[in-house]
Amino acid sequence: MFRFYFRHIQRGLMVLIIGHLLNACTSMESRLSIEPYIKDKQKRNAVEWMAERYCRKKRNYPQSQGVNKQPDFIFTTDGCSRAPDVHWLACCIVHDISYWCGGSQTDRAAADYLLKQCVTHQSGVMASVFYSGVRMGGTPWLPTPWRWGYGWDDWPRGYELLEHSPTVFELMEELKANQVIEEQLQK
Repeated sequence: MFRFYFRHIQRGLMVLIIGHLLNACTSMESRLSIEPYIKDKQKRNAVEWMAERYCRKKRNYPQSQGVNKQPDFIFTTDGCSRAPDVHWLACCIVHDISYWCGGSQTDRAAADYLLKQCVTHQSGVMASVFYSGVRMGGTPWLPTPWRWGYGWDDWPRGYELLEHSPTVFELMEELKANQVIEEQLQK
């Protein structure tokens, strides 16, 4: 019985990976393509400013050794990257902030965990699906527009060791990212 389930899981993962690789051929650059950021310049500027502030704080901590460069591209978000933007859209936008900036492997794991927590509050059923998707499809080694560190032009960028920098949890809490984006989406 275990082999039966294992084969189906293995086939499903292969289909998912092949699908992501085929999608990678579409575009390297992510687009800001969701409402309200398409038409509302004030909200677009506010979310871009939040992303820049996050990245500045993540990379310019007191003990940093000149790691103060910011991403090459301005912040963009496509919402939930090919998944439906339903009740968890704000969760995906906050997640995109961390992914745009990049950082360490630990930072990525924390950003993915925060996404899972946020989606759990919105719809417990989908949290594991989203978490599995970002863990498999968000690797910095794939040339996708939703990869870890997608704000940088030099692909494949990989992970960066940002010792002593604030955690993803601390920065998102300090910026009140979820609350601010939820408010933007409700107005």
